[in-house]
Amino acid sequence: MNLNIFVGLFIASLAIYLGAPDVRNDITVYLQFNAFLLVFLGTFGSTLISTSFADFRGLYVLFISLFFRKKRFLSPVDAIKIMVDLSDQIQHISRQSLPDKVVHLKDAYLSKSMDMVAAGLDKEFVLDALYTDIDELRNRHSKKISAVRTMGSFAPMFGMAGTVIGVIQVLKNVTDIENIVAGMALALLTTLYGLIFTSILFLPLANKLQALSEEEVLSKQIISQGTEMVLDKEIPLKVEKYLTAYLESSQQDNLFKKK
Repeated sequence: MNLNIFVGLFIASLAIYLGAPDVRNDITVYLQFNAFLLVFLGTFGSTLISTSFADFRGLYVLFISLFFRKKRFLSPVDAIKIMVDLSDQIQHISRQSLPDKVVHLKDAYLSKSMDMVAAGLDKEFVLDALYTDIDELRNRHSKKISAVRTMGSFAPMFGMAGTVIGVIQVLKNVTDIENIVAGMALALLTTLYGLIFTSILFLPLANKLQALSEEEVLSKQIISQGTEMVLDKEIPLKVEKYLTAYLESSQQDNLFKKK
């Protein structure tokens, strides 16, 4: 579970609650089901138009994974540690034993790389397969991140559409006070909902996905480069010094502290 997402949502909601005194006094004024449906369904409908059914269904799985599931890849720091350890073990054991050394880590990419090494496949083929996997990963992630950002652009548009509809409703009968109140509520609340969806959900989640994608790509690049060095039977010190260059200075310090 991504605890920081829930903490961030709580803090953002708290900012609205504390920053707008009237929300604390009477929150029901800011709740209107019709306005919510207009923005919510409109945003998802336009997103479906922009994507395929398969990609749209994948967004649901993506959000569930983002909120509730653990990362399915090694962190860059852990990836370096594993590759250094494997470079040490390859000096003493056969290639065929390597898959057994990583199976408990449950990282599919690492297991795939060690399976190819154990099978004795050509080095060039192994590296081509690994880097092709990274390229395809980037493409898949790019499509999903783009879809979430698109949702962030549609939400305020439907908020503005609700504003126009609300104003038209008011102008239809300016002598009916109930009609004026209902129309203005729709006009203002749809804009509010659109801004909230965009600023608290869609754009922050798109940025989160981008950061996770970059971290996963970096982890796989480290594993790929480490696999090449394992194939060449480079010594652990050389592997460590080379792979550490992939990390930021703060991560390098963290790596050395844990040694």
